[in-house]
Amino acid sequence: MSNENNKTSLPHWASILGVVAIMLGVFLTAVQGNEAMKQAVVTSNMPTDGVMPAADCPEEELEEEGITVAECEYLIEHVKGVALAAPDWFPNVQMTLAGIGAVLAFISVIIGGALVNYTPWASKAAVVVFSGLAAIDLLQFAAVVNTGPTLREIYLGSILLWFILHLMLVVGALAGRHSEASA
Repeated sequence: MSNENNKTSLPHWASILGVVAIMLGVFLTAVQGNEAMKQAVVTSNMPTDGVMPAADCPEEELEEEGITVAECEYLIEHVKGVALAAPDWFPNVQMTLAGIGAVLAFISVIIGGALVNYTPWASKAAVVVFSGLAAIDLLQFAAVVNTGPTLREIYLGSILLWFILHLMLVVGALAGRHSEASA
């Protein structure tokens, strides 16, 4: 009986914020992990002399991927263009920020679960982690703004979207904490 009374006293804001944090956290963990991996792969496979090799589109790979020679050549040229547009410092900075972002995003999933089941430490931790994610967004924004138009076109839209989402999560956690304090 006391367990049922305890469930009804759980704040609804925490449950809603927790579910949103879990969904966004899972997605962002994948996005940031993919970005860190992409930067690591591109950096480790760049020719030391800076001269990009000619397009190589083996027939068996084209069949396996279900693409034409023209699509393959376009994809190779696209990767070359992105690699050439990146300043020397960018891949390491982006890889580091994406790695930290992936860890924080994974932690936000755990915090989301703690919010759904409302544990007292979760609302304070949510403010800290969501703020940390917003800070990573700002650092990625600063890095991308200091590159050229190619990388700005690729990255800025999604960075700004994640920044707005993380600010909304921070505001939700702060508002929830405030409503608890005034209750």
